[in-house]
Amino acid sequence: FEKVTDKDGMLMTRRLAREEGIFVGNSAGSAVAGLLQMKDRFSKDDVVVVIFHDHGSRYVGKIFNDDWMRERGFLEKEKPLAIDLIKPHKTLKLVSVRPTDKVMEAIEKLTKFNISQMPVIDENGNVKGAINDSALYAKIIKHPELKDAPVSEVMEEPFPVISGNADMSEVTTQINQQNKAVLVTDEKGELHIITMHDIINAVC
Repeated sequence: FEKVTDKDGMLMTRRLAREEGIFVGNSAGSAVAGLLQMKDRFSKDDVVVVIFHDHGSRYVGKIFNDDWMRERGFLEKEKPLAIDLIKPHKTLKLVSVRPTDKVMEAIEKLTKFNISQMPVIDENGNVKGAINDSALYAKIIKHPELKDAPVSEVMEEPFPVISGNADMSEVTTQINQQNKAVLVTDEKGELHIITMHDIINAVC
């Protein structure tokens, strides 16, 4: 007898359907999983017969259902990609300012859209810098006259730009005290912003 866990049997059942086009049930999948666990006990001349004795139709709502499998710990939860993090606001136009805009205009945009940071993008679509409310606040308090200065005089370093296929770990390592956000390009090449708020929403 060879012991096969429920998880290993179910994963093999799914693998048989996906890789071999064989639509069997859990018992058959477990038989193949057990056979592979025993492979080191066989010689190259051994002949092994595995009987596929059940059908996969009974398991469509269970083993072949990703949500059912994840709820029971048989499948790892999918880690979202950068492109997934922007879904709640993907249809919205990215809020930005130009380097030549007045600082007061940037403040008004932050207030109007209730955001904490935004990129600085020139008329050619090039990312030149970033504005975040905490850094801007510190500068304005110290030098009130900056409100009439161009954004280029107060902007921070540009937010990093990453691919939409970047995984969550890459996104989280890019966002820190220095970088309050990252920019991500979608399949159309359009820019979107990912903030700490987006990450919190994704994991909670």
